[in-house]
Amino acid sequence: MCTPTEHRPRFCRVVAMLSVFVLAAAVAGNTTTFDFYENADNAHTQHGKKNFNAAVSDLGIVESVMACQHACVCAFGADPTTGCTSFTFYHDNYNNSDWAGHCFGDTTGAWTPFYSTYVNPMSASPSCFWGNVTSGQNQPARYVTPCVDEADCSYNGICSDAGTCVCHPQWMGKHCGQLHLVATGLDAGLQSRDSLGRVSSWGGSVVRGDDGVFHMWAAEMTNNTGILVWMSNSRVRHAVSRNGPLGPFLPADIAFGLWGHEPTVARAPSGEYVLFWTAHFGSEVPCSGIPCEDGNNGNSVMDPRKHCLNIHDCTNPTDLNSYMSYSQNPAGPWSTPALVPKGDFGSGDTNLAPIINEDGSLFGLGRPGWIWRAPDWRNLSTYVVEKIDATILGEDPFVYRDHYNASVLHALSHAGHYDAKGGHVWSTDGGRSWNHHNDIDAYGSLIKYTDGSQRSLSRRERPHLVLDERGVPLALTNGVTDGWPCTYRVCPYDYCHTALQSLNQN
Repeated sequence: MCTPTEHRPRFCRVVAMLSVFVLAAAVAGNTTTFDFYENADNAHTQHGKKNFNAAVSDLGIVESVMACQHACVCAFGADPTTGCTSFTFYHDNYNNSDWAGHCFGDTTGAWTPFYSTYVNPMSASPSCFWGNVTSGQNQPARYVTPCVDEADCSYNGICSDAGTCVCHPQWMGKHCGQLHLVATGLDAGLQSRDSLGRVSSWGGSVVRGDDGVFHMWAAEMTNNTGILVWMSNSRVRHAVSRNGPLGPFLPADIAFGLWGHEPTVARAPSGEYVLFWTAHFGSEVPCSGIPCEDGNNGNSVMDPRKHCLNIHDCTNPTDLNSYMSYSQNPAGPWSTPALVPKGDFGSGDTNLAPIINEDGSLFGLGRPGWIWRAPDWRNLSTYVVEKIDATILGEDPFVYRDHYNASVLHALSHAGHYDAKGGHVWSTDGGRSWNHHNDIDAYGSLIKYTDGSQRSLSRRERPHLVLDERGVPLALTNGVTDGWPCTYRVCPYDYCHTALQSLNQN
């Protein structure tokens, strides 16, 4: 029967934040499979606002995640387009007692959950405040979007004669705006260790070599520290996969040492591997002056006496500039780093992510809303920095050209704060203006593995796509943490690694 169960007594309990389940519920003859995202609030209209999306319905008080799914399907039906497209359940120990135990259902297909829900992150017991909300999404690969042109499909699919979007294999959901991520091996990406334990890395720019070997450049934290001290301990690691694009990627060499961060590599038509990254070549590293000396199995031990400072407590602030270097071989030697013009951008890190076109010209995206252009990628005196409308979402852009339509540019970005949201935008005028659908996220916190296990990542940032020799997307890489919570103030375990998840190709 479609009847919500009774609400249980409220109490602050320890919840297993990392356990994510995909469960099936047989309701009224239909079998409906939802993906469950822990600490994900898909009912709010804005992070931190105490109001709800007008499109969602309060289905009352229920006792569990599965009871909320049951109530939503009973109320609206199981069809992934016209029925219950998602639900949000606020656990008994949710920080707002007015919502605790409540279930909300959505029928619009919108999917933009917030992953950083807390009242007091400095609380002595942050687990009582962090998250405690679960959202479920109903089979986004089966969602059907009406369309009149390819823009309705985010240029990630075609608008069929029937007036509906047919998504490219790597995309799904409303407006074909959500990456169709599939299960990947547990060892995918870059998850290296040394004699002292885990080695943290953050983000991974992957390029296919002419011999079919895949190369990754990632920011690596020295001294077995984590992401909290990236401003003092980051360097550029080159890693290699000889087993195809999914890896695992194994450490090969250090492209550039302390201090360097945010590497992105583009291939030039003349064959060079061209590295762009944020670097500091002075005698002192940024933030603390010298690297943090003490890490523990990939986690930072925050101690000012050992120069372990997070980015908001820096004592040695300095300008962060972008540099370019190139090599005919992914293992080097690299050319002398050259300073990339910043124009009126300012003193911060640019997040610069360029592509190099067949004619040798360059186009790059930086932090919103700045772009870089040059007729010759090698000649930095030709670089022009332009201010554009800040349509790009968040930070950490990755730009690429559409494999199916070369006149279209796409970009992914980290569209959240200290959380796991991805944004997608596209441009049909060479990057002068960008468009997006604001009711669908490109990716979220859920990552699935081929052994059947899954986890919900607390942070999933710095996106890059792995492309094949034709430019077809094969996989997504991110800098991730999986310990909840993890902001710069509350992050008891800041080990991070470069996660890689496959994209559907069928």
